[in-house]
Amino acid sequence: MMKRRELLLAAPALLAAKPFALPIGINLFTVRGPLAQKPAETYRELAAIGIKTLEVRPVHLMQHASMIADAGLKPVHMFIESATVTGAWAEWKAYSAGMAARFKMPSPPANAPQARLEDMIELAKKHGLQRIGTSMLLPGERSGAIASINKAAEKCAAAGLELYYHNHAYEFDGKPGERYLDLLRKELDPKVRLELDVFWAAIKGNDAADVLKAWKGRVKSVHLKDIAPDAKPAASEVEVPPSSFREIGKGRLDFKSILKAAKKAGVEHYLIELDHSPGDPLVSVRNCFEYLRRVEL
Repeated sequence: MMKRRELLLAAPALLAAKPFALPIGINLFTVRGPLAQKPAETYRELAAIGIKTLEVRPVHLMQHASMIADAGLKPVHMFIESATVTGAWAEWKAYSAGMAARFKMPSPPANAPQARLEDMIELAKKHGLQRIGTSMLLPGERSGAIASINKAAEKCAAAGLELYYHNHAYEFDGKPGERYLDLLRKELDPKVRLELDVFWAAIKGNDAADVLKAWKGRVKSVHLKDIAPDAKPAASEVEVPPSSFREIGKGRLDFKSILKAAKKAGVEHYLIELDHSPGDPLVSVRNCFEYLRRVEL
């Protein structure tokens, strides 16, 4: 038991600690299975859990806008194919087909039209989004991508939008100061925002809280998911096994530290994203949401 003096000394901190209460959103990739089967019901279930905001793909706005509105959810961010920015459509289509097979999703048609940045900006503005962002840079795109991203950011800014960059693991390869992440921080236009995925930072041995501190003022959203205690780095993100992913609070990440650092860094959107769920994705979302609400800051 705590002694009286220890209790008195700890009292201010105990009184100051409050459960995490900022709005919690979700990247819809997390519930891709239910969305394919019962979209309207899935959006209603997300709202019932307490989800407020969405990170969407263009197809969600094109096909589900009324369902999203009816559920009382608000799209704030939209992923676009990086080829929309870099022009590397051949590589992107090959990658998309491989990922569709891996995640048991419909493969994109070979003759699917190539998205234009101007059209993505128009779609985002029509639905009141704040930002659009790249979900993945492929190996063949990375050389010269920063200049393309900066140009795209100018076009977004002219339309009243921001552009953001979402990390995976490769950005952390190499020595500090020489990594792609360091190059991004140095050469990206300050208007470009970072969306930090805490899992991909951690799988390369990085403390997400430290990354948030380094990007203070430039990071506006985070992807929240946990990592298995025994998860090992892989040569490629697609080689990371499903067993490496955990629901928030069921892995090795210190979410109290991460959420504190995110708040200080100016993060606006806290997005649950599970690449893999152990069972029903909606049950996992509820588990993650309830855990986050219990974290005291």
